[in-house]
Amino acid sequence: MDRDGILRIAKLARLEIEEEKIEKFTKEFNKILNYFEKLREVDTEEVEPFTFLKENFFREDEVKNFEDREKILEIAPERQDRFFKVKKVIE
Repeated sequence: MDRDGILRIAKLARLEIEEEKIEKFTKEFNKILNYFEKLREVDTEEVEPFTFLKENFFREDEVKNFEDREKILEIAPERQDRFFKVKKVIE
């Protein structure tokens, strides 16, 4: 991966990279790519694929009547009308 590749990836990801950090990112990205090349050398012929979801563990959505809404909102640290009020976590 060269400088142009890093800039192309940054543009696709809509990231701005400072000029002085491009060389650092190029080196780090190449280290990551080299690691993946090492992983390709590992013989996995006898290894069974790892799958942990043999069945669907998701439940069906179910509409419930929340008669206790007011009780729940009473214990909320902050509320606005009939909703919990929380701090902004995404800018």
